Amino acid sequence: MAYRFTDLVDIEAFRGMMKAFYAATGIPHGLIDSENNVLSGIGWQEACSDFHRANALTLARCRDSDQFVAAHPGGAPFVGYRCQNGLMDYAAPIVIDGRHLATIFFGQVLHEAPDLDFFRGQARACGFDETAYLAAIGKVPIVAKERAEAIMAFYAQLAQTLAASGRDRLRQRTEDALRDSEAHLQAILDSSPVGIGWSDIDGKVEYINNKFTELFGYRLGDIPTIDDWYRLAYPDKLFRREVVDRWARDVAAARVAGSEAPSLETPIVCKDGTVRHVIITVSWVGDHRLVNFSDITDRWSVEQREHARHSMLELIAKGASLAQTLDAIVRGVEAEDPSMLCAILLLDHDGKHLRAGAAPSLPDFFNRAFDGLAVGIGAGSCGAAALTRERVVAADIRSHPAWTNHKELATQAGLGSCWCEPVLAKGRLLGTFAIYHRQPRSPSENDLYLIGYAANLASIAIEHHQTQEELERQAHTDFLTELANRRYFLELAEAELARTLRYGKPFSLLMLDIDHFKAVNDSHGHKAGDMVLQELAGVMRKTLREVDVFGRLGGEEFAAILPETAGDKAREAAERLRLAVAAAVMALDDGTTLGITVSIGVTTLADKSNNIDLLLRQADAALYAAKHGGRNRVCMAG
Repeated sequence: MAYRFTDLVDIEAFRGMMKAFYAATGIPHGLIDSENNVLSGIGWQEACSDFHRANALTLARCRDSDQFVAAHPGGAPFVGYRCQNGLMDYAAPIVIDGRHLATIFFGQVLHEAPDLDFFRGQARACGFDETAYLAAIGKVPIVAKERAEAIMAFYAQLAQTLAASGRDRLRQRTEDALRDSEAHLQAILDSSPVGIGWSDIDGKVEYINNKFTELFGYRLGDIPTIDDWYRLAYPDKLFRREVVDRWARDVAAARVAGSEAPSLETPIVCKDGTVRHVIITVSWVGDHRLVNFSDITDRWSVEQREHARHSMLELIAKGASLAQTLDAIVRGVEAEDPSMLCAILLLDHDGKHLRAGAAPSLPDFFNRAFDGLAVGIGAGSCGAAALTRERVVAADIRSHPAWTNHKELATQAGLGSCWCEPVLAKGRLLGTFAIYHRQPRSPSENDLYLIGYAANLASIAIEHHQTQEELERQAHTDFLTELANRRYFLELAEAELARTLRYGKPFSLLMLDIDHFKAVNDSHGHKAGDMVLQELAGVMRKTLREVDVFGRLGGEEFAAILPETAGDKAREAAERLRLAVAAAVMALDDGTTLGITVSIGVTTLADKSNNIDLLLRQADAALYAAKHGGRNRVCMAG
C-alpha cells in the first residue's frame, strides 16, 4: 500500500504541535518529506539564512552537513553533527514498514556559549560584517547536549508513532490495535522532557504525563478539570482573575481565529507548597487542547537573584540606610517563594546579643521578642547559629532543641520551621539570616543555596555599612583619644548652640589644658604623653554627663559643651572634673606612676548674639587666667 507522510498524519495539527513544542523548547526544526518538500519549519537562525547560506564557502559546508545528517541515521533514532560552520544539526528519519517517509531536522543550536574567536575568524575568512555576524551568532539558542538529545528522541518517537497510527487507520486495524498505539503514544509522552497535559474542549483533564507530576506534584485525580487546576496552581484569586483568566480567554479567541495561541510565563504553586516558574504553550488537536509546561525555575531564580544583587548594590551606591538595604534583600528572597518569611538579625556591639535588622513579613510581637536575643543554644535557630557560626535547620520548631525556650512564641506567630545561616565576613560574625515557613519543612538543595546566597548579600550590605561608619567615625574622631576632633566638635557646638537659641535654654562651654604637659613629654617620652591624653579623655567621659559633648581641639587642649547648664552649675561641673583629673594616677611602663592637673576656663551664653567663635575666645581667655593664676584651677569668663 503506497502512502505519503501527509496521508498518515493531520499535517496542520502536527504543525501546530511543532510550533507549540518550539515555543516550549526554543529549538529550531524542519520537517521534510521523502520528495524533499518542506512540510514544516520554524526558528531558522539569521546566522544560517543571512550568512552561511549566502556565502559560497559556508554554503558548501551547510550542504555537506545536510547530506551527512540525512545519510547517517542508519538504525539509530537520530544523528547529531557539528557542521564546519560551528553549529549543531540533528536529523531523525521517519520510517514506516521499511519506507523512509520523511525526516525531522533540528538544528542551528549550540551546546555551550559560542567560541567567539572561532566565529571572528570565520567572519574574516568569509568577508562577513563581524559585528552583525557575531550578533546573529548571539541569537543562536544554547541547549545542553543531553536536553537536545532527549527532546530530539521524543520528537522522533512522537512523529514515528503518529505516522504509525495513521498507517494503522489506513489499514483499518482493529480497535484493540488502535488502543495499543495510543498506549504507545502515552508511553512516549510520559518520557517527554517537558510537562504535558491534555484536556477536552469542555475542560475535562484526560491526561498528564510523568514530567508534569514530577514538576508540580499533582496527579490526574487531583485536577479532574482545568478549573480545579487553576484553583490549585493559582490560589490567589486576584492573580487568577487578572492574569490567568485573561490569558485563557485569549487562547480561546486564538482557536476561533485560527491563529497561534499566546504563551504565558507564570509562577505555579506546587502540591507541596513550593513555587515553580514555567512557560505554558497551548496547541489544539481537533477538539482537544495540548498544553506544554517548560520549567524555567532555575533561569528565573538566577535572574531574580542577579536583579536583587544589582538592586542592593544600587541602594548602597545611592547611600541608602542599612535598614532599607536589608529590607530590600529580604523582600527579594521572599519574591522567589511567597511561602518564605525571612528575617535578618544583626550582632550587637557587645557581641553577645542579636538586634532586629529586617523582617517585614513576620509579626511585630515576634520581632520585638527577638530584638536583643542573647546568643546561645535554646535561643532559636538564630541564637544557635550565631553561637556555633554554622547553619541551623529546625525543620520542625516544635521538636528542635534550639527552640526549647521559644517554641510557644513561634506557635503564636504561626511558624513551623526555621532555617538559619550565620552572616559572616572573613570569619567575623555580623548577624544571621533566617527563612521561616508556616508548616514544618526541610530545605531542598536549592533552598540551602538560596539561604547561603542571601546571607552573602546581607554580609556585603552590613560590612559596607560598618566600613562607612568607621570611615565616618575616623573623619570625626581624634585617633588617639577617640573624642570628637576639632572640626567635628565645632560642628556639634554650632548645632547645640542653634538648638539652645531656638528654645531659650542655658549653654556653657569649658576649655581645659594639661598643666606642664611639655615636661611630661620631655621627662617620660611621647608614649607617656599619649597615655596622659587618653587618661584625660577617659576622666572626662566618666565625670561629665552623657549629654555633654567632648572634643580635643589640638595638642593638650580639650573642650566640652554643657547643654542646658547655667554658670554656677557649669563651674561646679568644671571643679568636679578638675578634682577627678588630679586624683587620677597612671602607671607607666617602667613601673613609675604619674599624676597630672588641668586648668579650666568656663564661659556661659549671656547674649543671643553670641556665636561659637566668641564663646571659644571667652573660654580661652578664662583658661589663660587660670594658667597664669597658678594652674590646677577653674576660672570663669569675666
